[in-house]
Amino acid sequence: MQVKTRFVFLSIGMMMVLMGCGRGYGDLVKVNTEYVNAMEEYVAGMEKASSSMEMAKAINRYADKMETLAPKLKEIRNKYPELENPQRVPDELKSLEKKAEAMQQKMTAGFMNMMKYMMDPEVQAAHQRLQKAMIGMQ
Repeated sequence: MQVKTRFVFLSIGMMMVLMGCGRGYGDLVKVNTEYVNAMEEYVAGMEKASSSMEMAKAINRYADKMETLAPKLKEIRNKYPELENPQRVPDELKSLEKKAEAMQQKMTAGFMNMMKYMMDPEVQAAHQRLQKAMIGMQ
């Protein structure tokens, strides 16, 4: 459960970046679109996985994307520090925000499915890789 909690907090942090975006520059939209799409694919993969091998593949696909996206997300957060105010969601990001909020509901089912396979060494290794990639956002 500690693994699930850690990931949820990281996801919430990214949602705050999404919800706090202020000026709506193209780089914000592009990076946040990539992030939401990656997360959507990850959640779908977690939900559909019917074996530890499938779960590890879903986690590793997301880790692949986060290894690239995490530094971009960090850069955006550092580039626009004023975006921490959730009152400033630009129109360009409102549809992404709604998509991400809807995905949060599905995420619980995906995590419950993941828990069935967490004792598998491949799933554990994939999850550790994902955690390492997510640390790149901090």
